[in-house]
Amino acid sequence: MDLKKIEDSIMKNAMDIFKQTAVDFFNLKTKIIAPANTELKTIDIKTSFTDYTFYTEDGNYLHFEFQTTNKEEDINRFLFYDASLFYKYGKKVNTLVVYSSDIKKSKTKVDAGCLKYEIDAFYMSSLDGDAAYNDLKMKIAKGDELTKKEILSLTFIPLMKGKEDKSTRTIKSIELAEHMKENTTKLQCITLLYAFLEKFGDAKSKKKFKEVFSMTEIGKMIIQESIEKGMEKGMKKGMEKGLQQGMQEGRKQELIRTSIKLLTKKFGVLPDEVKIKIENSDTTILEIIVDEILDFKKLEDVFKYLR
Repeated sequence: MDLKKIEDSIMKNAMDIFKQTAVDFFNLKTKIIAPANTELKTIDIKTSFTDYTFYTEDGNYLHFEFQTTNKEEDINRFLFYDASLFYKYGKKVNTLVVYSSDIKKSKTKVDAGCLKYEIDAFYMSSLDGDAAYNDLKMKIAKGDELTKKEILSLTFIPLMKGKEDKSTRTIKSIELAEHMKENTTKLQCITLLYAFLEKFGDAKSKKKFKEVFSMTEIGKMIIQESIEKGMEKGMKKGMEKGLQQGMQEGRKQELIRTSIKLLTKKFGVLPDEVKIKIENSDTTILEIIVDEILDFKKLEDVFKYLR
């Protein structure tokens, strides 16, 4: 099963879950009111995408970026995103870049002469992933419901500081979520884990996550739903194709009968060889024969169309 085929089924709710919860998690002094368009058309018609961008209650933008690398050009790219948003919509943009535990310090300012740019940085290395995991494990074992902030914390464990590597913590996070009761909270955890890994997970983490995810109850449910939808769509296409083929075959048989009837009426009984060639001709050739039959002077004139 290629899980990319069902990615939309999982990703569609991630934005709603992330919104205000992320503001609270990162202790930001603002309130989100709605997701904003993150597609930016540049003057040369190239398209770029930000990670998450939201409208805030003060009429401005809150822009999130997640980074597992710390390249010199990254902040220039963020500047481009924010400048494009400001140029197009005339609204202020506040940007928070969240760095994984591998990154302890990053460039947060750009001095481009008359243009000054600054981002806020949040380092996941400041959070103890092992402690967060143990706390959440105890709460889930008791059957307690997780708060939205705790759901986000579970999602972020692979990015936090920890003794084990990122891939191992990724698998432990999904396995921990799998031990939760089957409810909306569990689905939110799985959804966010998948959505964020698609954005900032490494290839190894993504591969392992998808292997484990496909074995969870929610994973099986989503895959089965995708299969059923695919089968339903396939059956519908099959029926439409079958109907179309049936109509084409009916049209062809009618043209065969008409061609033989008209040629027989004009030239007498047809040789079996001619009948066989007519029956083996495609619809286009048969239509030409019917259209031009009045112009035929002798039976041999039809041979130029028959193979």
